[in-house]
Amino acid sequence: MADEGPGAPAPAGRPKEHEIAVPARPAATAVAVAAAGSAAAAFGALYLLTENPPGRAMATAVGVAGCAAITLGTGFIFYGSRPRPAGDVQTRWMGATVARFMAVPALGLSIYFFLPSGGQFAVLATLGTYLACLAAETATVAWMVNRSLERPRT
Repeated sequence: MADEGPGAPAPAGRPKEHEIAVPARPAATAVAVAAAGSAAAAFGALYLLTENPPGRAMATAVGVAGCAAITLGTGFIFYGSRPRPAGDVQTRWMGATVARFMAVPALGLSIYFFLPSGGQFAVLATLGTYLACLAAETATVAWMVNRSLERPRT
């Protein structure tokens, strides 16, 4: 069939799937702001702790920055200003989430076992950063998808 492809009309009897655009800038900005907020909270807590063994601040910085990089890097799997079918966006987002679920624990374990003292605090900061980035990205993407679905179909 020569008419199959991304721009082909939907077969008769089956409605055309909604197309969704998830621009990178708003979602990436939300992730960056959440990571910056997590970094500020982690280093604020680190400042208030009475015992700070050497390496704890560095391990925390590696965890927070690494988690932000993982979230942004995997986010670009589904970000894109070109409208895509809703099922494609959903599949790509799940792929990004699965990649994060594998990469963030690997980062946490590497911090805990391979960096000098202070690994537990850094792992908690890493996981907190992951949750903050995920929440910010989810809210932003849900808002963009809602806006995209409110547009009239062409």
